[in-house]
Amino acid sequence: MKNICMLATGGTIACRKGADGMRPSIAGQALAAHLPAMHEAAFDAVELFALDSSNLAPHHWQEMARAVAARREAYDGFIVTHGTDTMAYTAAALSIMLAHIDVPVVLTGSQLSVEEVGSDAQQNLQIAAHAAVSGRAGVFVAFGGQLIEGARARKLCTEQFAAFASIGAPAAALFHGGRLHWQKEWAAPKEPFHLRDALDTRVAVLKLVPGASAELLRALVNTGYRAVILEGFGAGGVPTDAAEESFIAALDYARSQGVTVIATTQCVYDGAHLSRYENGVLALRHGAVSGGAHTTEYLYAWAMAELGEHGCVRLSGTSGIA
Repeated sequence: MKNICMLATGGTIACRKGADGMRPSIAGQALAAHLPAMHEAAFDAVELFALDSSNLAPHHWQEMARAVAARREAYDGFIVTHGTDTMAYTAAALSIMLAHIDVPVVLTGSQLSVEEVGSDAQQNLQIAAHAAVSGRAGVFVAFGGQLIEGARARKLCTEQFAAFASIGAPAAALFHGGRLHWQKEWAAPKEPFHLRDALDTRVAVLKLVPGASAELLRALVNTGYRAVILEGFGAGGVPTDAAEESFIAALDYARSQGVTVIATTQCVYDGAHLSRYENGVLALRHGAVSGGAHTTEYLYAWAMAELGEHGCVRLSGTSGIA
């Protein structure tokens, strides 16, 4: 018999209609009653908070990570019920904060409340339960017939049940016929578990649009941000001196102030490739770091964890991201 802990945080899955629309109000214990009956598992429920995920902040990630760490030796796996809007951010953050986690931690939610007719909640809870008892260590998102690695999840749809995609790699597993079909071999972590719960929130995301002013980047530096995720065009490049509004001098300024600029792409798939075009090569030359194939959600949480734990953003590897 495996013991599984469900951590409830709110979201659509726990919503009922209120005076101003749907809001999380189904208690964690009541939500846990919708988990599938499994002869090999017993489920406990802990309610951390009841929030729309748009209202979650990095300190809520810390609470979730600490809740898992405090219970890790008492449970064989965890299910985190969560709103869909920022689930990819939380999944990325937990994949970083729960370093070398040796049990499954599975985030799930739904596009319709668990109490609505035709809801996708039951299937998603079923996927999450199977993943939680699987013994496959790591952080995952269970949604729409897929189990996705937490560091690769991104929400693509506001209403469709298959709302999330796995970016940069196939889904970890597919769910059909009442069981998980794993897409690749899964190995236990080689290093001991380490909780990285120190976060420095002085990280910003700046999405470029044609004609955007480089003063936006300077303003973020002057406001006190220590890292900026710069969502550039195409392969991740930025406007250069050939443009009416060049970002080159602003990149130099950010570097002179000790601010790390991580250049990534607005495209969903294939990642940033700054060494391909002149506008990427110049960005690198003037201090930008490539975000590689990582999602913005991952880069945002990773930079916070790096600054929180080390006081700086450590760089390594071909993409520059440790």
